[in-house]
Amino acid sequence: MGRAFSISEYAAELDRLANLADAANTDPGAAGEALNDLRGDWNVQAGGQTFEVKTAWLGDQFEKLKNKPEPDVHAQLLARLRSMRADAEAFEQTPPDSAAARAALTRILARSEFHQVRGPSWWDRLKFRIEMWIYRMLSRFFGSSSAPVVGRIFVWTLVAGAVLVLAWFVYRTIKENARLESIMPEVVPVSAKLWRAWLDEARAAAAKGQWREAVHLAYWAGISFLEASGMWRPDQARTPREYLRLLPAGSEHRAALSTLTRTLEVTLYGNQPAGPETFAETVSHLENLGCRQG
Repeated sequence: MGRAFSISEYAAELDRLANLADAANTDPGAAGEALNDLRGDWNVQAGGQTFEVKTAWLGDQFEKLKNKPEPDVHAQLLARLRSMRADAEAFEQTPPDSAAARAALTRILARSEFHQVRGPSWWDRLKFRIEMWIYRMLSRFFGSSSAPVVGRIFVWTLVAGAVLVLAWFVYRTIKENARLESIMPEVVPVSAKLWRAWLDEARAAAAKGQWREAVHLAYWAGISFLEASGMWRPDQARTPREYLRLLPAGSEHRAALSTLTRTLEVTLYGNQPAGPETFAETVSHLENLGCRQG
């Protein structure tokens, strides 16, 4: 549990630590005495408020002085102690009358450009708590002086991981699009290849266990059949949904083509698994469309 000080006791303790820091250059026992007093954070009570003062950094610096006194460590430690002492003195001083300054500040903040000014949101506070939790965990394992460096490494590792995951999803999307392009006609109309040829290729893919490709090829068999029947003018640039919209609402082929289109979309864009049952259902819908071999 941390030690409690009044503001004057806090200032006196800082002075005592500064004297111990000077003595530690020649007496390691002085650094050890300081370390005994720096176990746990401090609570400073002043003006009806209680402030928490972290002592981990001071403890690390005195630990360095104890093991191997160095001028740089001594100078940094004294500078920090003097800065903390100056803050304590400033807090003890009676503040001047700030009524006029506060009134001026109120008028300034009432302007339209400051309407969006706000304090930290719940998200800001949550992020700060998470960052402090990570800092404390890193300090426990690596020491408070190493925590910032380790923290940066940790954060950049997370960023690199996120980039790799994003790159993997992009690669997968490109691969899926390339697969679709490989089975879609590029220059000639769909009906340039007879629907029976499309269906034969679909069955060949199914025989190899390539069920998704088999479904895709079977879909184009249905499109080739309808196009060859004069349902629309050939145009290789259409999408599956555009083919479906070309059929009138009352067309006898619309229900079967709608099901074929839906199956194609969920196996291609939705990455839904396809199997023997999916292909068998697709062939059944083709037969309802009119694609019967006999």
